Amino acid sequence: MEIYKKYFKKYYSELILVSILFLFFFQLITVFIESIYALNLIKTEVNENIAAALFLLSPMLLILPIFKKGFPDKGLVVLGEILVICRVLASFFNSQINMILSGIGVSSFMLFLPVFLQKSKDNEEKSSLLIGLGLSIGLGMSILFRTLGSSLDLTSHFWFLWIGWVLAAVAGIMLISFLDPDRITKIFGDKLGSNPTSSNNSPLTRKFGSKWKILGLSLGITSILVLIYLTFISPAVISRWTEGNHIIITIITIIAITAFILLIVFKLDIIQKITIRGLLIWNGLFVLMLVLTIGINQIPFLFISSYPTYAPITTIFYQIPLYIMLILSPIIFIDFTLLTRELLRTRPTIRKVGGAFFISSIFLLLMIFSAVFTIVWDYIPLVGSLFRDMLWLVFLIIGIVIIIPFLLVKKDSLSFVKLTSNRIKTRFKISGLIGIICVGTIIGVVLLETPKKSVGIDNPIRILSYNIQQGFDENGDKNFEGQFEVIKNANASIIGLQESDTCRISSGNADIVRYVNDRLNYYSYFGPKTVTGTFGIALLSRYPILNAKTFYMESKGEQTATIEAQILIGALTYNVYVTHLGNYEDPSVDRSQIIQQEQILERIGVKTNVILMGDFNFEPYTEQYNITTAVLDDCWEIADSTLIGNVPLSWVPRLPAERIDHVFISPDLTTLSAYIEVTYFGGTAADHPALLTSIRI
Repeated sequence: MEIYKKYFKKYYSELILVSILFLFFFQLITVFIESIYALNLIKTEVNENIAAALFLLSPMLLILPIFKKGFPDKGLVVLGEILVICRVLASFFNSQINMILSGIGVSSFMLFLPVFLQKSKDNEEKSSLLIGLGLSIGLGMSILFRTLGSSLDLTSHFWFLWIGWVLAAVAGIMLISFLDPDRITKIFGDKLGSNPTSSNNSPLTRKFGSKWKILGLSLGITSILVLIYLTFISPAVISRWTEGNHIIITIITIIAITAFILLIVFKLDIIQKITIRGLLIWNGLFVLMLVLTIGINQIPFLFISSYPTYAPITTIFYQIPLYIMLILSPIIFIDFTLLTRELLRTRPTIRKVGGAFFISSIFLLLMIFSAVFTIVWDYIPLVGSLFRDMLWLVFLIIGIVIIIPFLLVKKDSLSFVKLTSNRIKTRFKISGLIGIICVGTIIGVVLLETPKKSVGIDNPIRILSYNIQQGFDENGDKNFEGQFEVIKNANASIIGLQESDTCRISSGNADIVRYVNDRLNYYSYFGPKTVTGTFGIALLSRYPILNAKTFYMESKGEQTATIEAQILIGALTYNVYVTHLGNYEDPSVDRSQIIQQEQILERIGVKTNVILMGDFNFEPYTEQYNITTAVLDDCWEIADSTLIGNVPLSWVPRLPAERIDHVFISPDLTTLSAYIEVTYFGGTAADHPALLTSIRI
């Protein structure tokens, strides 16, 4: 006990604890959703695993209402420790186990948060500031780790797992403080000054809030967490929405977070100058810009009658709502602080707040799965078509649910007393922490986006086509590292990736194209924007990519697209195409795939030096294949040397007769070629083999 008093209290910071717990929540919910997706939706099924995963949040309804007189402090510590343990273990197992571990961790957090708030109701001003700052610092740490990991969380992979372990150890030890009834929140000091504007609203005289008000405020708080998870934990997400500059987007986002924290620490009185009307206007503009950012970058496929159709060129018009939205984004942290304070002012019972957060958790999952369904709508029975092109609507609903609770916020909830502490050191510690996060993020993103190096002329030209199954291996486990090794070992001049749309919640908001490109230092073009809900295709090249654009083919089901670009190598300009056709079982019944291939060949026309690669989903000597080889040469058929190396086990009996990954070249390029070599390889890093074609000119 003496050691506790001497050392633990000296270094304990509830702000650090809360920040780490928010970070862990965002990390675990990322693993939770991507594991469900890998095990279910990536196999085009919705099975009992999703129902089991959703059940993991049911303890909210079953546990909290039992405690009429309040949730025990020991129970709060247990919930926090479960969250911490699940975060540590989630780095070591496959998707099946990770789904369970991360689901338990998310459930623990969704229990911990309302209990923590309910226990903080007698000190709502300090507690709301604490939790608002904790959320922003936790998000800042997420952005830092994602930036340094090229959009993949650095603390969950590679040699940097120890960072997560250290944070877990710090949080695990600090959680013990909740067993101390005299624990002191040391964020601003020990005492509050008097607040004349709220003297009639002391904890002793304030009325208890109704269950409907508590529910509304809880929904608003949870909606902010959903919005941050869907959008801000990795700035690469917004970059792929819009083709925006990743460096600028990352810098503005982290500066916005830093500005909020410095505002709270040094200029807290500014908040009370904002009126409820001002908050509503600010929120309304933010939500409008967010919805516009998504909406104008989507393509209304339901209203397009003529294919193939090119994606509009991204002009400054598409960027204006994006950057306005980012500049306005600090409002989400102000919202979180104020809604939390208003909730605490209602002095909620454990039953009311538990029930409200249970319903809010269901809303959280509904919004998350609605966002996923806009990607895989073609595989969702009965209601799937309702989600096509509707990502903007998901964010509009979230935004409205954030705004509406402000109709329940009292004016004096905007009035914060200046905390009567002279702890200048504490303020500068907070400023120093966010300063390190901000500067580290900016330096990291700039260094990783270094200028490309000039290279000599490759001969042979090595062309790699690789379906990476959205970053998952053949067993459905995340495998960025393994797939990068396959790509690196190919040493290709030109790389075409299919199913590379990983930079959204279905694949953990991690951008494999950026991850690969930052390590190869290549040029890259990401095809369809992720808001279009199409197959992801990408083009990487050791040489500059010129005139890159995306066109879409007619698709009755899952939307398909093709990248068209030029690459200059030596004296030759290559017309490069990368595609992924739809998977239609019987062309005699549904000719969509044939039509898609015809439209690609239409765009190629009579061009020379053509390289067409991708996952075509058709086998040799089918009608689709025959119309292609009537104008282009199949490299496998004309190669001087062919080899089938280590390939996914599911493909062993299918190669080469049933191959569906192809590289085609125009006959003039065949004539120029002195030697062609084709190899299928890649092991089980993905569910498709990598296809490497070497052409010596």
